[in-house]
Amino acid sequence: MGWMTISPILSDSMVLQRDIPVPVWGESASAAPVTVSFLGKQYHTQAGQNGKWSVLLDAAPAGGPYEMTISSPESTEIYNIKDIYIGDVWLCSGQSNMELSMQRLKDDFPEEWRSQIHPLIRQFKVPQEWDFSGPREELSGGKWTVAAAETLDEFSGTAWFFAKTIFEKYKVPIGLINTAWGGTPVEAWMSREALALFPHKIAQTEQYADPALCRAIIQKNEAAIQAWEETMLRLDAGLAQSWQKPETDISQWNRLDLPGAFSGDDLDQFSGVVWLRRDFEASAEFAAAPAQVWLGTIVDADTVFINGAEVGATTYRYPPRKYRLPSGLLHEGKNTIVIRVVCCNKDGGVTKGKSFTVFSEKGSISLEGTWNYRIGVRTAPRPEEFFFQRIPMGLFNAMLSPVLKYPCKGMLWYQGESNDGNAGEYAGLFAAMITGLRAKKRSFCGETKELPFLFVQLPIFGEPMDNNESSSWAVIREAQRSALSLPETGMAAGLDLGEWNDLHPINKKDVGRRLALAAEQVVFKNRNTAPGPLHRATERRQNRLFLTFDNCGKGLTACEKPYVSIISGSSLYRLPADISGPESLSVDISSINKPERVLYAWANNPKDRQLFNDEGLPAIPFRVNLEELVG
Repeated sequence: MGWMTISPILSDSMVLQRDIPVPVWGESASAAPVTVSFLGKQYHTQAGQNGKWSVLLDAAPAGGPYEMTISSPESTEIYNIKDIYIGDVWLCSGQSNMELSMQRLKDDFPEEWRSQIHPLIRQFKVPQEWDFSGPREELSGGKWTVAAAETLDEFSGTAWFFAKTIFEKYKVPIGLINTAWGGTPVEAWMSREALALFPHKIAQTEQYADPALCRAIIQKNEAAIQAWEETMLRLDAGLAQSWQKPETDISQWNRLDLPGAFSGDDLDQFSGVVWLRRDFEASAEFAAAPAQVWLGTIVDADTVFINGAEVGATTYRYPPRKYRLPSGLLHEGKNTIVIRVVCCNKDGGVTKGKSFTVFSEKGSISLEGTWNYRIGVRTAPRPEEFFFQRIPMGLFNAMLSPVLKYPCKGMLWYQGESNDGNAGEYAGLFAAMITGLRAKKRSFCGETKELPFLFVQLPIFGEPMDNNESSSWAVIREAQRSALSLPETGMAAGLDLGEWNDLHPINKKDVGRRLALAAEQVVFKNRNTAPGPLHRATERRQNRLFLTFDNCGKGLTACEKPYVSIISGSSLYRLPADISGPESLSVDISSINKPERVLYAWANNPKDRQLFNDEGLPAIPFRVNLEELVG
């Protein structure tokens, strides 16, 4: 007897796209006959000489659950695929803010686990892999997961809130194909053809075409990092002398205030291990209750001890430190918390503005203030890790190409942070990514319509600052807005949904809802005011500028007095603006001799971003050349 395999995406609990023909494919022995049975019909085909086969299912409306059988008389393998629904499938891609799971959002949105969870929302998680040899035809694995209380942790937060919003309105099953990877630039998700205008990106990829070279780089990199970590463990005086114990003598330890960056003569540009310690008082009632310690985020890795017992550890800087304390660990009176911090690259610290407390239902104890510290070992910086997932084309080949043949309703995209090192090229790359992806999708599926492409504009990040024309995130936001000139694109405003001190802001609920607003416009053809007020025109009338906007709803609003910035030569002037009509702002520029450009919300975290429409959507950042205006 022969053999037969099918794609991992064709599996139990899958969602098929409604209202269009859907392919089913696999491999078997050469020339083997294959039969696919679905919805009372049988589809017959024969494998080619290379063993590949496919059939095209007739278009069907939303519904389910259904079953599908795939068989061949020349194979003992029979695939019985169960719990299939037909509905809308969304391809969800990008970097960490798309990948970020519901598990990270659990403390902020606990109602998602307590309220009804829609089992007709499913997610397929694509394995995280890269490939520089060319586009793969098939995934190496993956499975469909049905949304439930015990599985919701695994879902992309952005995609979940989008899907839930859409499902609650249209009651159609939704499939989410989650193909995302944190810390990746847009070019990693682009095909060779899409990168045709960027030959330097293609040349970068070709350096790693040899798999043996890649394996050697990985082995060398892993060995260097392992040697560094082993050196720290071996030389760390804190481990050797058990500094986590409450009885440790700290009379010679130094002091610093936390949260904040590590500073001082001995911690400036520090790499290695530093031990932090602080005592806190707890009442008998507090000590008896189940408790947690939240420490914000720590650069770079930490192990936390309370009263000598390890309560949690995190290996890299971005996840929030949220550790549950074992029952009976706290006691009435003095308790001791010790944090062993590994600083990899001279920028250690505890993030400001995050919860830094021990708490229970009986109250909270702040850990902010003066801590004792002592250096366990000082080292050279950690060897730089090599991330193959950041190389152009690698993720397109391994994670996008294999799923493009699977029909979908549209694509959700959240990415851009990792391109801030060269923000000026993002506009060209992003547009080429969209058009290139659509071309590939058409070639795979034979579709004539453009794939709807919905994306999130970058939120705020970093300390609040004045407008700055060279701001990398502002330039990327401008590139993202410019992509709206492409057909069938929609944007979710993210500006006000960020956190100045967190690259991974928690409010994915409103991100998902705003993507749903974009879907309403682009896919379902229902009008709304998304993405928010968009600058349309500028007119100069003597010494006043009049800025006009689209998507204002019933009118512009402001959370406080709005300001814009005017550039004249090398100077930048911050000027107040007045809402002069439902769709317009006016600015008195009589104090500026030769105004050249006007900026609004033009910084990584612009402190001037006061404008909204009446539906609460923020005005989209913009810059306008004034030199061509007459008035």
